Amino acid sequence: MKILSPQQNLSKRQTDILILLYRFRFLNRLHIQNLLNHKYRSRILSWLNELTNQNYTKQYYDKTIASSPSVYSLDSKGRKYLKSLKEGNIKQALLDRVWREAKYSSKFREHCLSLADIYISLLAITEKNKSTLHFYTKTDLHGTEHFISPAPDAHFAIEEKKGQIIRYFLEILDDIPPAAHRRRVAQYFKYYASGDWQDNTDKPFPEIIFICPNTRTKGHLFYYIRKKLSGEPEMSFYLTTKELVDSKGLNGETLQKVLEEE
Repeated sequence: MKILSPQQNLSKRQTDILILLYRFRFLNRLHIQNLLNHKYRSRILSWLNELTNQNYTKQYYDKTIASSPSVYSLDSKGRKYLKSLKEGNIKQALLDRVWREAKYSSKFREHCLSLADIYISLLAITEKNKSTLHFYTKTDLHGTEHFISPAPDAHFAIEEKKGQIIRYFLEILDDIPPAAHRRRVAQYFKYYASGDWQDNTDKPFPEIIFICPNTRTKGHLFYYIRKKLSGEPEMSFYLTTKELVDSKGLNGETLQKVLEEE
């Protein structure tokens, strides 16, 4: 096996893997292979094994699910390597969370993996439509001025061939009490009313997508948002469920727009 010294430069592909893990926090082998656009599973596994054996990445494997791919996050040497990296727009303050990654729940890991699934789905859609995807994770957004706080799971924009750009805030909701979801919706209304985005950018206010854990949550938020839209009718909200997105992707077929209550 190839031994990597702490001072040794990694290959371009291995560096790309570390940057992806920095941005998404947890990814499985299939995500990494897809995002690197690489044909060979064996080569991806070789890179990941080298990184994991030398503590650049940490591997998580559920032995109870035989077909489940391993999940990876950054480890101590990955943190050290990225701290010295001049590319990738690495924010030094975020690298210390590496020490806590292994302590996060499986639910949190699934949340991160869901975001990667959505990103890959959007890449496929925009490639098919010959449009351009601009995608920023919570990590990418850290420290951005005049942005809603806490930041959404992602902020992305789709740029059509004719130059039209539509921007979105994306929230993946966990299965928690409805009051917490209502508070998050209320934060968006407060953020819009503050004019912080409108006064400090020359871009239209993004449309807001909530991916709900189940149809019950989706129905609850639909009626809650619809009532609140009477005060801010120019805001746009879309709802869907994780099950729908997992089966059909994030697209016009799976998104339901919330219309103002008549």
